[in-house]
Amino acid sequence: MSVEEPNPLWRPADPADRAAPDRTGPLTWVQRLWLPEAPDRQIASHEDNQFRELSLTTPLDPGTARRAVRQVLARHEVLRSRVTGLGDDARQVVDALDPGYERVLRTVDLGTWDEAVAEARGTSFRLASQWPLTLLMGTRAGKVLRIAVVVDHWASDGLGVLALHDDIASALLAHTRGTGWTPAGPVEQPVDLALWESATPAGAAHLQRALAYWRQQYERLSRDLAGHRPDPVPEAPLDGPPLSFPGCTMTSFRLAEAASTIAARLRVPVAAVYLAAFSSAIGAAEQAGVVGTLMLSANRLTAAAMRSVRNAVMSAPVVLDVAGPGGFAATVVAAAAQQVQVFRYANADHRLTGGIAEEVLGGLRGGAVTSAVFNFMPEAALRGDPVPAVMRDAPCDVVEAMPTRATAAPRMLMVIARQDRVTLTLRWREDTSWQQWAEPMLRYVADLITHEATPGRPVPAFGG
Repeated sequence: MSVEEPNPLWRPADPADRAAPDRTGPLTWVQRLWLPEAPDRQIASHEDNQFRELSLTTPLDPGTARRAVRQVLARHEVLRSRVTGLGDDARQVVDALDPGYERVLRTVDLGTWDEAVAEARGTSFRLASQWPLTLLMGTRAGKVLRIAVVVDHWASDGLGVLALHDDIASALLAHTRGTGWTPAGPVEQPVDLALWESATPAGAAHLQRALAYWRQQYERLSRDLAGHRPDPVPEAPLDGPPLSFPGCTMTSFRLAEAASTIAARLRVPVAAVYLAAFSSAIGAAEQAGVVGTLMLSANRLTAAAMRSVRNAVMSAPVVLDVAGPGGFAATVVAAAAQQVQVFRYANADHRLTGGIAEEVLGGLRGGAVTSAVFNFMPEAALRGDPVPAVMRDAPCDVVEAMPTRATAAPRMLMVIARQDRVTLTLRWREDTSWQQWAEPMLRYVADLITHEATPGRPVPAFGG
């Protein structure tokens, strides 16, 4: 949805609507993207569970804490929704608040808190039969001192669970003071968003504009990559041991400062600096003059969307010319311009965007130069989460191995930007070319950025 098209259905539902057991609707486009094929038989949803933890400055009695939590669950329908049906017949059903909310709450003695949190974070939610939420209240001497929330990724992304964190914190504070909690404005409810997407002329018009943008981007890739021999992701073997996803990471104070210097000079978001460097590193590794990356986007364009608890993580293609000698600044500016388009047009039916990629890209689809994922995560979205890397002033040329994962994107860069440092983490499937090029790519990203921030030295060379 574009900035100029506020959804008229984004409104605060009244209490009667929220509690109605028959409030139902289709899935949003992003819910379809993240929904397991068999939501009541999944075995590994915990890989993507969202987690936040709060420590209370004033101990609360459990009854007061429960009343605060109940009020938050009344505000966010997705936390008490289930999925019925599969495929095109899938729908989300919002359950009544009572008595269901008691089923997601657990009181845990702080002596066994770590074990209880680990168990909750490993939950594989059965989305057809249970709400996508587990909430723990840690107690000592009969008082609540800590709150932990675990939400299935089908229901919430990192920004959505941050909104949940803030609502729980403010509701607990209000109940501690004995005052009524007044939420900070209306929220977007996923059922209303899904109805806007699938049942209104404005939703249909937005979808057509988004699909036109995707087609334009892929047609440029197809044209400019003519003759390129791609390195596609091979088909995963049906038998034998499953493929793993290695990773490598780099943490640096100096790299963060360099990227901020470039962003300030060019007047662009700092994410554009890392996106431009990542695209250039892919092009250098794959010997391509143009690269299309899929930028993950939390597509939240209104205040109501920012306050909502839902999954909004979708991607859209960013197509950039690979920076030549002295051309990195121009690539950064181009990346910043396309990021605006990505936020506007990421929200689209992935079944249709996938069809466009298949039609236009053909054999290029799935290759490193058309499908690598770029994810930028600012510090504001990390509240309550540890940063997955060693936090130290590492020189830019230090690349450290990450523990191998069982699942991940076939090729992906995660940029975690803190106030004074940045962590770059590259992931890939072991049977791709990045098994060979991962470390040189990370080093090249750092070299491009630091060189642009302090020019005068020789232009960096890939693998040099």
